[in-house]
Amino acid sequence: MLSYNTLDRRELSRALGERDRDRYRLWLNAVYLIAFGTLTFNLMLAFVNSNVFTISESHVILAEMALLGAALLLALSRNAALYVILAIYISYMAFILALRPELDLKAIRDFLIPIVFYFIGRKFRRIEDADRLIWLSAILILAIGFFEFFFLELYTQFIDIFGYYVARGTLEAGSNFVEGSNLFISSTRLEGRNFLNFLGTLRASSVFLEPVTMGNFGAFLCLWALFRSGMRYRVLMFVAAFIAIVMPDARFGMFVSFALFAAAAAGLIIPRILWWPLPLLIVLALALYGGWSSQIIWEDDFTGRLLRASQLLQYVTMEAFFGVQAFGPILADNGFAYSIVQIGGIGLLALWSLFVFAPYNNPKALQFKALAITYISLLMTVSNSFYSIKMAALFWIAAGAADAMGTFRSCTGTNGSQKI
Repeated sequence: MLSYNTLDRRELSRALGERDRDRYRLWLNAVYLIAFGTLTFNLMLAFVNSNVFTISESHVILAEMALLGAALLLALSRNAALYVILAIYISYMAFILALRPELDLKAIRDFLIPIVFYFIGRKFRRIEDADRLIWLSAILILAIGFFEFFFLELYTQFIDIFGYYVARGTLEAGSNFVEGSNLFISSTRLEGRNFLNFLGTLRASSVFLEPVTMGNFGAFLCLWALFRSGMRYRVLMFVAAFIAIVMPDARFGMFVSFALFAAAAAGLIIPRILWWPLPLLIVLALALYGGWSSQIIWEDDFTGRLLRASQLLQYVTMEAFFGVQAFGPILADNGFAYSIVQIGGIGLLALWSLFVFAPYNNPKALQFKALAITYISLLMTVSNSFYSIKMAALFWIAAGAADAMGTFRSCTGTNGSQKI
């Protein structure tokens, strides 16, 4: 017969468990809101710019700072690793920025995003919570993309995308390829689509406002579907990935997706120490290609973008490698050169090593490492778009959740409910 003390302890334990689950659900809902905010804040600012008042670059910066600050609060935990990494990173950046002729706070922001959102992901108790976040994001993005695609005239009445980028200082007025268009400059495929020609010339971009990131998001959905072999409705996520690539006519996104299928198989047998140097090998290959090619003028195709990327590597001088000389914006077409200049080669290698060799709790996480390394390396070959918070935040949450998968297995039941 159970004693009163035993019953009291069980009741107390059950009450504490319920309180803990309530706190986690509240925290998880806040994470979802922040993640949706990173995806949609450009769309909301574009709406404000079109219908309420003119925005400026400072509004964009304030929005990103607010999202990043809120995310940092959600990332805080008893894990000392976050505080150690942040302290070392801020100290290092303060040192190299002090040596530069101009202060560039964007350099700090670019690499705070992966640190903060990765540690948010590591606090996920169930990988299914990451599944749900990615599914909800996909539904939201595809829904707005379909609305843009089928009701373009109505959509552009409320969202002047080109005007928004002019207002924030990213584009010059009159620089659009299509006269009178209020879409992003690359949102019209003038020479005809690569996929499903009958869909017309529009490259839908949904919440991202420009088609490149939309295609990158489609490749990310493919990555997650390959990784989450036991996920419900997995086939539908592959379908969503295909749609998210076809809508913006993202040929590079399709190429990345094919590469991810190969990486998914290789990730099961190749150790991560052999995946670590993949970006270095790509940089070496680009440098050799640039030195071998006698072509100077590049075209907007795959080989032309590779040539452009190889040419930009020549801007990385010894001073730039150590982070003293900064001219990041002109290196936007080569994410590797941009990264080296922004944070210095030493800092970049350190952060990359921290991600690749971060501890994990389930061997399945090694496959995600292979997929993530392939995804990042290919995207960085032709652009620095991966640093945009509108795509990077969701990716790094997923990366943290993949490494944390299985952490709470000993204290949770098979249905995810916590055992007492």
